[in-house]
Amino acid sequence: MNKFKLLLVLNIFIYVNIISQIPRETRAVWITTNLKLDWPPNTTDEDFQKKTLRDKFKTLKEKNFNTVYFQVRSNGTVMFKSDTEPFSPYFTGIVDKAPSYDPLQYAIDLGKEFNLEVHAWINMVRCFTGNDEKIAKNPKHLRSSHPNWVQKYTENGNTTYWLNPGIEEAQNYLVDLMVELSSKYDVDGIHLDFFRYPGTDFNDDKVFKSSKTNLAKDDWRRNNLTNILRKFKDKAKPLNPSLKIGATPIGIRKNLKGATGWEGFSSVYQDTETWLKEELVDYLVPQIYWGFDKNPKFDILAKDWVDKSYNRNIILGLAAYKENVYPQLNKMIEYGRQIGAAGVSFFRFDHIDTKDKFYTDIAFPANMPWKVLNNNEPSENLICDFEEISPNEVILSWDNNHALKVPNQIRFYVLYDNTDKKSIARIISLDKRQAKLKFSNPNKLAYNYNIGKIDRLWNEVNFSNPVLVKVPVLQKLKDDSQTNIHPIIIKQNDDEFLLSVHSYENQKAKVGILTKENTYKELEFDFSIGQNIIKLDENLKLIQSMKINFSNDNREEVINLI
Repeated sequence: MNKFKLLLVLNIFIYVNIISQIPRETRAVWITTNLKLDWPPNTTDEDFQKKTLRDKFKTLKEKNFNTVYFQVRSNGTVMFKSDTEPFSPYFTGIVDKAPSYDPLQYAIDLGKEFNLEVHAWINMVRCFTGNDEKIAKNPKHLRSSHPNWVQKYTENGNTTYWLNPGIEEAQNYLVDLMVELSSKYDVDGIHLDFFRYPGTDFNDDKVFKSSKTNLAKDDWRRNNLTNILRKFKDKAKPLNPSLKIGATPIGIRKNLKGATGWEGFSSVYQDTETWLKEELVDYLVPQIYWGFDKNPKFDILAKDWVDKSYNRNIILGLAAYKENVYPQLNKMIEYGRQIGAAGVSFFRFDHIDTKDKFYTDIAFPANMPWKVLNNNEPSENLICDFEEISPNEVILSWDNNHALKVPNQIRFYVLYDNTDKKSIARIISLDKRQAKLKFSNPNKLAYNYNIGKIDRLWNEVNFSNPVLVKVPVLQKLKDDSQTNIHPIIIKQNDDEFLLSVHSYENQKAKVGILTKENTYKELEFDFSIGQNIIKLDENLKLIQSMKINFSNDNREEVINLI
């Protein structure tokens, strides 16, 4: 076997076909755990819990999504190891009794396995709703541990409980909870929901008067929420500069002609423009849960959010659960691309777990050029050997220990096929040392590859030198053809074969095939000067003869097979 020393790094993890350079577009889904809407299932069987979550991540990967907003806090309980809040009863049936596995860590592990970003989705200000009083009576629950911070509020006829964001200790509590989560877990992002006041009639007069602020009450409320973000950013950035901070505000930022209703700025005091201007968030996912046809109109709201992005990511939240919206989802995806949105997010998983596939190729999450990694990644070449092991197979092996020394900074390798235009041929995990390339149906003599690393922020870094990999069987065919200008056939399998044909100029040629049953068909090809290799999906055993007619030089070649 011939062995060639080349500059390349390679490994096979998942095979991906893609027709162009990989796009950057966030394709997200909310996985809702509150009330067990998406997960966990209604059982304490831990193996089944884990299986169903794994199935969901696998489905999202197969559907070419790339981001999961995984709910880890609702009703004042959490699904991660916390020193301050009780564990959700959804897993064991008992408040503050965790299962033997860590649900958030398991989701993070699945994200790495299936190349999906995982953002920890937190319900922020609302801390209780429903009738399960055993949750609220737990001594670690906010209603029991800090009742003076919690305000009762009637919402759509239901009794709910909300933290009072005007109380500085309550602000700090939420900040510390987010810091605890982001310091204990290697999440890609923090995703804030219910980060708002419940309404204009929230009873916080006493706290407002005691604050001695110079701000008007509405501005004070908005500033209370914004201060939580300011405090968290100051604490989170030194911990993890790659952490993506995001929030999902209500869908109407401010009322517009054709898009009026419950307004984020004045109804629930979300000052999203300030969040973006001060760079307190990396992305927003406004819940634009309406269609194109009636007030409030999706397109008007979507464009307003994108126009006010301040160079941050705006990801459009889509109501996949609404019957009148679902048929418009593909149109919404395309409209988001037209106006420059960073992508979309579907609410929620169970409503996209259908036969419909919204994406036919893969994409990496939207770029955030303002984010940087403390990477110190060396720029050394990636070294690889390859050797032929059969007429249509080569083995590649490599060594690059640095990727394993900083596994949290590098996600995987990608193998690029640059033969015609740059495209991803394979996505490659970091833990391999050898890979097999099998050219089952080659249509070229040689393929031009190189490898790149994809870092934590999905940026391409540290490319290898280009490598020309010649298909062994075709190279031999070409070598044999140099001394024979007549057509040569090489069988691939029972249903296809390769035909090597020499042409004296650039021209068209017709290949006629006569079968043993006396049926005839003709195929046309464009030939270049020199040796041409074409693949024919035919069974050689059934062919009586072939005739090749060249358009320009009036040459005819006949191949008799009986």
